[in-house]
Amino acid sequence: MKKKKVIAAAVPGFVAVCAIVGQFVLSYKSVTFDLDESLIKKNPDYNVTLSRTDGYFTLSKPGGEFKVIGFTDTHLDQKKQRGDVTLEYIVRNVVNEKPDLVVFVGDNITGGLNSKRVRQLGSVMEKLGVYWTFVLGNHEGDNIWSVTRKNMVKRFAKYEHCIAEPGVKYTSDKEKVYGWNNMVLNLADENGKIVRSLYLVDGGAYMSEEDMEKYDAEIFDKNHNDYDYIKDSQMKWYKETVADIEKKAGHPVKSVVFDHIPLTEFRIAYEEITGETKVTMEEPEYNVPNENGDYIIMGRRWEDVCHPGHNSGFFDVLKETGSTDLVVSGHDHVNDFVLSYKGIVLSYNVPSGYSSYNLISSKRADYLLQGFTRYTFLSDGTYRLEQVHNEDLYPEAQPAIQALYR
Repeated sequence: MKKKKVIAAAVPGFVAVCAIVGQFVLSYKSVTFDLDESLIKKNPDYNVTLSRTDGYFTLSKPGGEFKVIGFTDTHLDQKKQRGDVTLEYIVRNVVNEKPDLVVFVGDNITGGLNSKRVRQLGSVMEKLGVYWTFVLGNHEGDNIWSVTRKNMVKRFAKYEHCIAEPGVKYTSDKEKVYGWNNMVLNLADENGKIVRSLYLVDGGAYMSEEDMEKYDAEIFDKNHNDYDYIKDSQMKWYKETVADIEKKAGHPVKSVVFDHIPLTEFRIAYEEITGETKVTMEEPEYNVPNENGDYIIMGRRWEDVCHPGHNSGFFDVLKETGSTDLVVSGHDHVNDFVLSYKGIVLSYNVPSGYSSYNLISSKRADYLLQGFTRYTFLSDGTYRLEQVHNEDLYPEAQPAIQALYR
């Protein structure tokens, strides 16, 4: 009996030691990417300033018109050759576009042993000299070898040009707000007038076993939709923040929400507008409103919408509040549709990474969607949204890139 107890007591310690040794050994294999540093060029005319006003980050610019570019699902992981391509075209596009702000829409640095990749992306963005921010995706911190979600926010926040809030947030009644880097960034003109707010929301990763059991009857696709959802604390924080900003601004402020995992309404709206209950990959009619006034603006549904397993009602909160007129998501690597539903535009950001599945690797098409989305927020509170693809910008590079999947 004593011998068995000794062995039993030794097992956890042995496992812990193996884990530490394993991490040390594997750290030599942690992947970073090759980048031609001569591609990195700062915009000499960059004239954006960052301040902390009334408890919120504010970007200010003369005239109050902002160009924002969004990258999503960059998946900078262990696939070095594909990651080399991804990082190169992030840099090329930032240099060529000269944006006022860059937003990463989740699944940015993924895979195990990614600490060096976190530093590499932060360093590259710092050298570009442009302000940037991010939301977390479902694959950030999804294994024991990865930087945790909390620590990823803390590490990025140390970079001068990264706009992030690593601390815990609370609602007015002291309830802890779920997730990390839930924050708002205001865009303002040179006089401090807010022209738009950008809400960054942590949509989580995967539902807990308790939630899976609780919402089992609601889960649309048992094989897919176990993804996490926006929590009540986040919705309360959002409503309180919208009200507070509008009170301090003295006028209604339009806003956009960036959330990696698409809301359930992405699927509901697409099916209501097109009448398609299954994926057909057919190009829909554009700008043709249905009987409810909803319509497809651009893009198409190439795969099932992988929305949360539980619809917590965030879309209804957005309608009720009346501030947000645009919701941006990523997550589904080959969906790129944009549509108007009940007065709110639901938009996939153009996918940006070459590591994970795409139209060619999934045998859906013979071209790639990779690129970015350009958002131009105007001083009158309106905006323009444009999808930009690397195939159009850099056609000469496409044969070599496509060869990675054949």
